[in-house]
Amino acid sequence: MEDNSLWLLFAYQLPASPSTHRSYVWRKLKALGALYLQNSICILPAIGPVEDTLRWLYDEILSRRGTTSIFHVSLLDGEEREDIIARFRRQMEDEYGEFIEQCGEFHAELAKERGRKHLTFGELEENDADLAKLRLWLPKLRARDFFQVDIAREAAAGLESCETDFRQFESEVEAASGGGEV
Repeated sequence: MEDNSLWLLFAYQLPASPSTHRSYVWRKLKALGALYLQNSICILPAIGPVEDTLRWLYDEILSRRGTTSIFHVSLLDGEEREDIIARFRRQMEDEYGEFIEQCGEFHAELAKERGRKHLTFGELEENDADLAKLRLWLPKLRARDFFQVDIAREAAAGLESCETDFRQFESEVEAASGGGEV
C-alpha cells in the first residue's frame, strides 16, 4: 500500500446474545486484516476492496440488530501513523510465522510417515488435503498483507518446499505400491 494517509475506522456493537454474532463479525474483520485498537473498534487502510467489504459487513451487523459506523480518518501525527503501520506489520509477521510453522509440521508429518514406512494411498490423500489447506491459506495472508512484510517471501518458499516434498512423497508411495497408478 503506497499512500497510507487515509484510513477506515470501523466501530460496531452487537447484542450480547447470541454470542455467535460477535464471533462472526470478529472472524470477518480478522480475515480482512483489521487491526483492533480497542474492543469493537478497528482500523484498516482505505482501499477499495476493504471499504467494499466493510460496507457489506456494516449491513450484516445491522441485520443482526447491532449498530456500526464507518469513518474515513486521517492520522495527523506521523509517529502515530508509523506506529499503526508497525502494528499491522507485526500482525502479519505473526500470521506468516504461523503459516511457516505449519509448513514445518507438514514436513515433519511426511518424515514421520517415511520413517514408519507408512507409504500408503490413505496417507497420500491425508497429506494432499493438508497441502491443499496451505495452498488456500497463503493467498489469504497475501490479501491482507497491506504493507508487504519481508517474511512473506519465506512463507512462499515454505509452501514451495512443501510442494516439492509432497511430490517426492507421492513418488515414494507410488514405488511402494508396486509402481501402479497412484
